[in-house]
Amino acid sequence: MGRQESVNKRLKRILWLLSIGCCAHVYGSSGEWEHELDPYYTNIAYFKTLDDSPVPELGERSESEVYRDLFYRSYLPRFVLVEASVNPMPVLGVILKSDDASGIYDNMKVTQDLNLVEVATAGFEEPYALSLFLGNMVKYESADGSGIQSKGFMGYLASYGHLHIRKNKLVDDRWGEFEWKLKGDQILSDRNLSWSFRLGFKIHDNPLITDEFYVALKRERVQEKGDIYSWIENGGIEFKYRMDRETGATIGQQLIVDKKIPIVKKGWVVSLGIGFVRDTPRKYKGELLIDETTTSFVLRPSIAF
Repeated sequence: MGRQESVNKRLKRILWLLSIGCCAHVYGSSGEWEHELDPYYTNIAYFKTLDDSPVPELGERSESEVYRDLFYRSYLPRFVLVEASVNPMPVLGVILKSDDASGIYDNMKVTQDLNLVEVATAGFEEPYALSLFLGNMVKYESADGSGIQSKGFMGYLASYGHLHIRKNKLVDDRWGEFEWKLKGDQILSDRNLSWSFRLGFKIHDNPLITDEFYVALKRERVQEKGDIYSWIENGGIEFKYRMDRETGATIGQQLIVDKKIPIVKKGWVVSLGIGFVRDTPRKYKGELLIDETTTSFVLRPSIAF
């Protein structure tokens, strides 16, 4: 019972931290607010320019031109974003595993080494994060002449949290993550594209968890009138490669291919991600040590409204 209360207290603390960001929405006097609701990544963010000048509107731009314009403007950050995020499905996985009385977690075992809760939550190592972004943002219209406006970001992101998730169990760990990031979307009359490229490193105050460098990319495409069976027209890909910060040795990789199914009448997009997460023994030490390289199967059902 004591262990369960401890887990619940930690998760309540996470929700309290997120409520700070939600309450700030009420009292903010300038800037813009955005939010995203997703079973795996839900966030609320506030952003504004540092000098109170309007966000540059570039007119019609192709994707490559957006990259070029952001790169030329990246030398002097003039835009700030503060974000609070939570990962609902991984948090649910922690709750299910910690609730010994319900037996739900144990009932999800397919084999001794395969649990459906772990399959649905693998790849997420934090229940929440608080982030600060400094960089540049531009608004632009897609090159198809539709006049629909999109946004692009480039700059530096710092994130913080105080908990780590390992196989659906919470581990005490104050961590910091620092990265260079390029993120944007391109909304056309017949399809939506989004992309994210990241280079960064992550440090942990728990000596049993290895500090790391990483490179990551993510790209998605949704085409409402496209071939619903096409992974190119309605799909996405996410890849991450991780290295020991001290030795450069590989500590893990992650690859997930996503199938998107747009439900046009309701404006929903149903998706199913399939892939793997690979961790080597270098990832943890001591009592958290993994004796051999492990590869976890990933299955991520999701829906966006």
